Amino acid sequence: MSLRAHGTSGKTPGSAASAAAGTLETHARDVAEVIEAEMKAMGEDAVAPIIVGHSFGGLVAQRVAADDVVEVGGVCLLASVPPTGNAAMVRRFLKRDFFASVKITYAFITKAFGTNAALCRECFFSPELPQADVERFAASINDSSSLRMLDLKTLDASLPVPRPSGTKNRDAPFFILGGSRDFVVDREGLEETSAWFAGELRVVDGLAHDVMLDADWRVAADAIDDWLERNNL
Repeated sequence: MSLRAHGTSGKTPGSAASAAAGTLETHARDVAEVIEAEMKAMGEDAVAPIIVGHSFGGLVAQRVAADDVVEVGGVCLLASVPPTGNAAMVRRFLKRDFFASVKITYAFITKAFGTNAALCRECFFSPELPQADVERFAASINDSSSLRMLDLKTLDASLPVPRPSGTKNRDAPFFILGGSRDFVVDREGLEETSAWFAGELRVVDGLAHDVMLDADWRVAADAIDDWLERNNL
């Protein structure tokens, strides 16, 4: 699915150009509505879906499970922002490498990684990914959204994302996967998420932030497949 103002989805009517596409809660409700529609269409053959979220999309996946509106069979979080948000990670990165952190913060604020392939690689990809792929993905990122996904200034009011405690999802298994070269979500952030949701953690050596597109994406895919099989999902 495409979230509001992303991919092929339109903007919320009346949205200003400077607005965010939605809130954590509205994005989660949208995902739940898609799940409900798919489950209804499948009828008697319906099974609870596995939801997969990447980066800030991981926060949305966490919220879908926590809201307990729809049943999910499991939650797979790829380089996900932790349930408390990204503020602590930003502070850690500033301490480790101030100038690189400023550069990448600038790239996110201005969305410069959509037009600057070098910045796109620094933010999302490892050195091994061919330049042609970086340029192709940068163009896709640039065209993928007309509004920011979330307003970070107001996001704190929705955090931390609570652990699932309702009857549908309190026992849903979580899988947290990240890369050792990620400069957006660090290992401490992955460990925080894993501890919060009592989920299995896997950090793939050599992968950067976009684990599903990076040079060794198959390693990440195999890890997810292995987790699904071991949990009979």
